[in-house]
Amino acid sequence: MVIIYILFYLFALAAEQLKGNDKKILLMLTCVVMALMAGFRNPYLWADTDAYMISFEYYTKPLYEWSQIDEPLGYSEYGFYFLGVIFKTFSSNITAYLTFIAALTFIFMYKDFKRYCYYPLFGVAAYISRFYIARNFCQIRAGLSYAIILWAVQYISKRDWKRYFLWVYIAYLFHHSALIAVPLYFLCMIKIKKWHIWTGIIVAFILGGVFTAPVRALVADYASDMVYTYLQDEYQREWGLLNPVIYFQLAVLYLYTQNEEVLKKTSEDYYTMRTAYFYSTFILISLSMYTALSGRTSSMFATLEMAIIPPIINTLSKKNRSIAYIGLGIVLTGLFFMNVSK
Repeated sequence: MVIIYILFYLFALAAEQLKGNDKKILLMLTCVVMALMAGFRNPYLWADTDAYMISFEYYTKPLYEWSQIDEPLGYSEYGFYFLGVIFKTFSSNITAYLTFIAALTFIFMYKDFKRYCYYPLFGVAAYISRFYIARNFCQIRAGLSYAIILWAVQYISKRDWKRYFLWVYIAYLFHHSALIAVPLYFLCMIKIKKWHIWTGIIVAFILGGVFTAPVRALVADYASDMVYTYLQDEYQREWGLLNPVIYFQLAVLYLYTQNEEVLKKTSEDYYTMRTAYFYSTFILISLSMYTALSGRTSSMFATLEMAIIPPIINTLSKKNRSIAYIGLGIVLTGLFFMNVSK
């Protein structure tokens, strides 16, 4: 799979040279292929998928047999369950069901790539590296919810709180972690400056490295059933502040922040995306004692790397750009390998 990823990375770089509709069609076809690959995966090989399969086959009824007292197995989000109820009205095939969820997710992802990515196919390569395997093959509720949340982000830039919170609510119906998106709207109402960002990062390191006991106590006191699951030993890897993803995100945040004057001209969402990515990095560091919890909750807005990373490369001189493409390709391939190996 690593070889396939490297080939796609090279293909994405070459395809960005295309113009207009050709690039749009290629992006659409890429999303279709990604949805089909996720839908036709072997459900026995991927974490969480067996639970979705059992829930759909044995706990989900078609609409004409459905009752309000029916409940899913393995999760509590009734909106996601009701999607299964609607789909089972037409088909009880598990592969078709998984493909339906993947297709719905990538309809939103296609819109997200188009809306936020200056280089959409390059953005797809960044997305695959970090998120595709875990999110679209395993954490499919979060995959759908986060795709909707990303679509909602544009309404922060437009100061349209009604549409933003409407989409957040819809995303919440599919995965309760969508609540993490609520504070972002208010955070973006503040004019976050560079010194705010780096002060916040220092605070995050203090919380994640020095005040681990109070943070653990606070999380344990207020943990919901879903969060409590991620606090169990089987969800942990004792990386803490040694988690390499922390320093990858810090490097991306630093470059995106320091090149503000250039990058803010490439997207009307620059400040919204920067604040969202800072928010993600703060969560990742401050909750680093809980590797699974910090990774899953921070990944919502870390997904914006698909729109953040490619323009950073473009700020370099043509001579240094080629070296950066090679270096970034190595890093993204390494991250992809980490995700495939889990």
